[in-house]
Amino acid sequence: MLNSIFIVDDDPITVKICEMVIQNTKFGNKISHFPDEQKCINFFANYFEKNKKDQSNPIPELIFLDLNMPVMDGWKFLEHYSNKYSNRLPNTKIAILTSSINPQDFMKAQEYKDVIDFIHKPLLADLVEEMKSNKALLPYFS
Repeated sequence: MLNSIFIVDDDPITVKICEMVIQNTKFGNKISHFPDEQKCINFFANYFEKNKKDQSNPIPELIFLDLNMPVMDGWKFLEHYSNKYSNRLPNTKIAILTSSINPQDFMKAQEYKDVIDFIHKPLLADLVEEMKSNKALLPYFS
């Protein structure tokens, strides 16, 4: 089981579905929600600037990231995360969770080394079960 999962999405229904699926499949222990990418970036900035190891909100092993967001889109988040935090957080992986059916989005996501999955909304239990066998997450489920 993953210790910590972040959900970065502005849609409360999507977030609720994700939380229920994660809990029901015993995929993750602690789930944190960020309603926009900038708030998640701020979390990482504060974590490293203050060097606070906040046990109540630990660094995630997985981030479910929406691409279409009002403050900062998922691509800008990925660019910023890749440049500033990816090397500092080698165990944190990202799963794109989107309503986009654009094949170019899928291709672009593959350019980021931290992105391990591209999932179309909604998050379903069978998809989460498949993720448990993803080689990047396998150590948490074996």
